[in-house]
Amino acid sequence: MRVRDRLADADEDVEPAAQRLGRGPRLAVALDAGTELVFGGDAERWTVEEAGAPVTSARAELTGEVRPAEEGLLALPDAADPRVTLFEDQHGVWQIEIDGSTRPAVDQERIEAGGAWVLRVPPQALDAVVPTTASSAASPKLLGLTVLRFEVSHDEEHIAVALVQGEKVIQLAARAHHELLLMLARSRLRDRETGLPPAERGWRYVDDLLGKLRLDLHHLNVNVFRARQQLARAGVLDAGSLVERRTTSRQIRLGTEAVEVVRY
Repeated sequence: MRVRDRLADADEDVEPAAQRLGRGPRLAVALDAGTELVFGGDAERWTVEEAGAPVTSARAELTGEVRPAEEGLLALPDAADPRVTLFEDQHGVWQIEIDGSTRPAVDQERIEAGGAWVLRVPPQALDAVVPTTASSAASPKLLGLTVLRFEVSHDEEHIAVALVQGEKVIQLAARAHHELLLMLARSRLRDRETGLPPAERGWRYVDDLLGKLRLDLHHLNVNVFRARQQLARAGVLDAGSLVERRTTSRQIRLGTEAVEVVRY
């Protein structure tokens, strides 16, 4: 097999630079978009159209529609009705949140979410953290290394949320799901002050949250997805880990202890 860089074709009459890959020790070659692969003779040529990391996606069995994950998140059947959520955790493993439980997603798994979907989950990369998630933000961040700061008015009518990383502060736009995040953050802080071990801190019963927030389960799940989505768009690579779930007890908690609550 030969690898040709088509970008080197400055003159059609000149043979482009090529690297021949033969038998022997395994050789790793970086492939960029536009690279041409030639197998045997020149009759069989393949051109790399996209060299990015593989993307998790789901295909609707009925229509064939393929829905790719965006910024480490995938909601099914859609973001307005996230009955099932897939997200990439801090270790680069894709998790599926379905029926109130969270577990690793399985390639070619068939699930029901407003119809039947078949998952396409790429294998975990071995040499990077959240390696398959591309972020459009200038400086991607990890949840555990970023402080989630809440600024709350004295009457609790206004909640401002910011991401703090060193001296850099990213102010998030005000959203309804900030009230849920504030409740979970306060539970984390309260349990830490009382001396509970880290694994037991911050858990809240879903039914208790539904009553206090005056929400049904569907809208609570929408709030959770939108909170993750907002952090993902702000450059948090493992935003899916923002909320954790306990299956057997129907509890959730904030997925980080790096939180601050400031009153003004």
